[in-house]
Amino acid sequence: MHEIIDEPVEVLASFSPVPACTTTNKPRVAGNRVRPLLFRWRGKKYQIEKLNLVHRERDGEDVVYYFNVSDAANYFKLAFSTRRMSWRLAEWYAEG
Repeated sequence: MHEIIDEPVEVLASFSPVPACTTTNKPRVAGNRVRPLLFRWRGKKYQIEKLNLVHRERDGEDVVYYFNVSDAANYFKLAFSTRRMSWRLAEWYAEG
């Protein structure tokens, strides 16, 4: 089953530093690596067991990062808006 959700969620995330890379002629600027750990949706907490994919898209002036994550039984697509500094549950996938 696949559902488009598009609802705000509370997310606990880890921000860890990423060192600058100097292995090429153009050094990469150091930044942060974001990893969602758990989120609350409709009063229930979901512990994220696996980060499957991360990608970003532009939406006008906003940059939205999408995190495809899973727990033991479900797959979720979380969206983080850098302009609004907020999280949304974009999609939910469940077997069956």
